[in-house]
Formats: sequence, structure tokens, C-alpha cells
Amino acid sequence: MLYVVATPIGNLKDITLRALDALRESDFIFCEDTRRSINLLNYYQIRKPLFRYSDHIKKSAQKIIELISAGKKVSLISDGGIPNISDPGLTVLKMAIEKGLKVEIVGGVSAVTNAMSLSGFDGSSFLFLGFVERADLRILKSIQIALSFGIPVVLFESPNRLIYFLELINKNFPSTDVVIAREMSKVYEEWTRGKIYYVLNALRNREIKGEITVVLNRSISSDKNIKSIGFVCSGNTCRSVMAHHYFRKILIEKNINIEVSSAGIMVRDKKTSDEVVDILKQNGVENINHTPLQLDKKFIDKNDLILVMTKEHKKILNAFFPESFSKIYTLNEYSGVSSGDIYDPYGRSYYDYEITFKNIKKACDKLIESLLKKS
Repeated sequence: MLYVVATPIGNLKDITLRALDALRESDFIFCEDTRRSINLLNYYQIRKPLFRYSDHIKKSAQKIIELISAGKKVSLISDGGIPNISDPGLTVLKMAIEKGLKVEIVGGVSAVTNAMSLSGFDGSSFLFLGFVERADLRILKSIQIALSFGIPVVLFESPNRLIYFLELINKNFPSTDVVIAREMSKVYEEWTRGKIYYVLNALRNREIKGEITVVLNRSISSDKNIKSIGFVCSGNTCRSVMAHHYFRKILIEKNINIEVSSAGIMVRDKKTSDEVVDILKQNGVENINHTPLQLDKKFIDKNDLILVMTKEHKKILNAFFPESFSKIYTLNEYSGVSSGDIYDPYGRSYYDYEITFKNIKKACDKLIESLLKKS
């Protein structure tokens, strides 16, 4: 049996009862660094043979496999966190799985989830990059692709390289919000958060030590330079049409000079839904004469802001147009109404169309308020 055991990232009390049971039941314990792991074992009065493990030393992986094959119980631990998550473990795990040996995960505390939880960003989904590449171009490419998904990005960085990394982000992604979690769960735990330039200036002239976890999140861009907005949904027959024509009506009423258009990711129908035409008419928008438009690069390029209806739409557009990720948001996200989606009423009841329009109207009205304040 191979136990893959999560250990504390700082405070030695951050360990599960199952993890302690696994360590006590093991015949052998393999670790990343015996000098650090012995402190944990001594704290809990666990006396077991302790050996160093490295993915780069094949003999250490083979030794574990031999012990398990002989019926021994072995625990694999890292200095903090869990093996194979930016820590050694991959080689022996692959070997054990390929040989059909029994492997059991014993979970616990994680710097990744701790940092994400207390970041203040939406943690419903996020990307983890581990330790990023050392070359500048590779760092920037990794960060650009990650941020293009429109969700927070968690990564690890060395204290010696942190300022250099933040300078790169500040230069290339200046609107990014950043959280730096240092020495989590330890005596000198510290959190620094804010716009990238603020965090950089706060840390630039300090000596930085300890374990560093970084969380990046793309900021909502300013409205003041927006001259054109494109609304996007699946087929440009329902949701984006409602948003397009209702929003344009309000812009005219408020004397705000912004060009508005809409398109669909995959246009199939040649006309707008009758329910949409009727609901818009009830809300003061008549004779819309709208023809569904297929989304393309020209549409993306001509608009300063792209507002889509769902997070899935955003992922699709970011995948096809990664260079435009900084201007693609969901309507609810950008307006600040919520982080939820505006669902498709296509093929459903008239009541569903009314509910969808109500949600679109709420977001559009909120967006108009923001534009008026900044104009």
C-alpha cells in the first residue's frame, strides 16, 4: 500500500487525523527533505524509518515500488502540501499505477486553495500554474493564456524572483488585481493585495522571505474610452438581440454616443424570435428589423467591449480570439449584477423569454448607470 499524504504547509497542527493514522501505520516514510519532515514526525511522536525521495533519482522510486510489492505500507510526503502538486511524487505514482499497486490519497491543507479562498476573488473556478517558466516570453505567454479564461490564476513564485515577476505583470498586464500570500499558517503570515502597481510598490524595497503564493485576477476595464459595444450569444436571435436593441434605446434616451451591435457564435436561424420582437415592443423598442449576424474576427476587432451571455461563451471567444481577452466579459460580470449566466430561452415558453429579458434589462440598466457616472 502506498499512502500519498498531505502535510502542513506551515502550522504543524494543520494535518488530518487520517494523515496521522497513515503515517503511524506505515512501515516506511519517504519525503522530500528528511531535515524538514523529521520535525513533523517528532512533533507527533512518530518513529518510522525516514528516507529521501526525488523524482530525479530513479532508485528512490524503485525502492518504494519494491517495498509495496513486498507487502509493506509506505507513506509519501512532501515538505508541505501534497506530493505531485508542484512537489516530488510523479515518477513513483506513475510506476505504482502502471503496475496496478494500491495507492491511497490522504488529503489535507493546500496553499493553492487557501490562497484562492482568502483572495477575495470568485473561487467557483480558477487555474493553477504551479511554478511558472523562467524565460520572460514563456512567462508572459502562460499568463496571457491563463488570464484569457477570465478566471483567477494561482501560482507559486520564489521570494528571490517575486519583484521581477510582478514587474513583468505590471508592464504587460497593468489592470491586473493581485494577492500575495506569504508564509500562510506560519508565525509571519502576511497578505498583500490590490492593483498590481500598488502591490509592486508595497513590496519593492523590502526583503522578502518564505513561501509565496500569488493569485492574479483580471480587472474590469474602464468604461470611459469605450466607443463601441458588441453583444454576443449563441445564435443572435434571442439574448444578444434583446441586449443590443434595448441598450441602444437607452443610449439614445440618455444621449450617450456609443455604437452597439450584436452577433452569434453559431448562427442558424435567419430571423429574430417572434417572442423577442414582441417583448422588445412592449418595452418601447419597435421595428427592430434585425438579421442574425455570424460572429467573426472583424466583429471582435471593431468593438471596444464584447459582452457575452454565459461563462461558456466567454471561454469560447477567449479560445478563438486570445489576443482580445482583455475586452471580453459576461454581461452580468461587467455590469456588476452577478457572476451568473443569462440563460437561453430559445424554444421555451413565453414566460422564459420574459425572465431572460428582465435579467438582461437589469444588467443593461446597471451598465448605463456606470457609463453616466464616468461620462
